[in-house]
Amino acid sequence: DPLLVEGTKKYLIDFSFKTDFINLISFLRELEFQENIILIQDIDVNVIDNKNNNINNNRNLDVILSMTFYGKI
Repeated sequence: DPLLVEGTKKYLIDFSFKTDFINLISFLRELEFQENIILIQDIDVNVIDNKNNNINNNRNLDVILSMTFYGKI
């Protein structure tokens, strides 16, 4: 692995969460500005169909994210 150099450690992270679009974009922007290298391997975004609340224009998203994080030891 060419990104794994002395003094760093590689972490594989898979997680899922529910959010709205604005918060998802904010989260991805925060990842972009981290000092460590973070590579997104896969992202799966699905709209959660909320038929009980037709007034809410802020649609919820179900997100599954896989990434590799290279951090200092």
